[in-house]
Amino acid sequence: MRVSQASFDQNLPDSVIGVGVDIIRTARFEDIAQRAPEGAAARLFTSGELSDRRANNREYLASRFAAKEAVMKSLGSGMGDISFADIEVYHTDGGAPAVRLSGTASRRATEIGASRVLVSVSHDRDYVCAFAVAHAPDAPQRDGGVGDGMGVGAGGGDDDDACDS
Repeated sequence: MRVSQASFDQNLPDSVIGVGVDIIRTARFEDIAQRAPEGAAARLFTSGELSDRRANNREYLASRFAAKEAVMKSLGSGMGDISFADIEVYHTDGGAPAVRLSGTASRRATEIGASRVLVSVSHDRDYVCAFAVAHAPDAPQRDGGVGDGMGVGAGGGDDDDACDS
């Protein structure tokens, strides 16, 4: 059975352009966290993400990585099409995870007609799971208007306070 990664040809609500999900074992990020902000971390994360006080925490880095992969999938793209550094994961003032797109990610969002991407992240010590939904411009904002441009959006999350991903 063949399963399609992109959801563009499926019967989705008009406001939903694509969905993406990713799950990762946090142990994969032990070495990356120990070397951050050098090495692989410099290619995978933005300077804003690496300047965070938690940047040497494997759960923090794994949550950002999973969110970025989920966003790529929601845009119907893979790792070779969008640079990880073109997706920045941050928190809104209310604490919800959100993403800011630039470069290749922003161009892809424009190509498919997505005005924002909502993201949710959940984790424990061993695993991180992220879910992303790319929305069309007419999608109502449930968070009172959070989002300040192309590809920026906030979504509810089940974030673990121990890591504050």
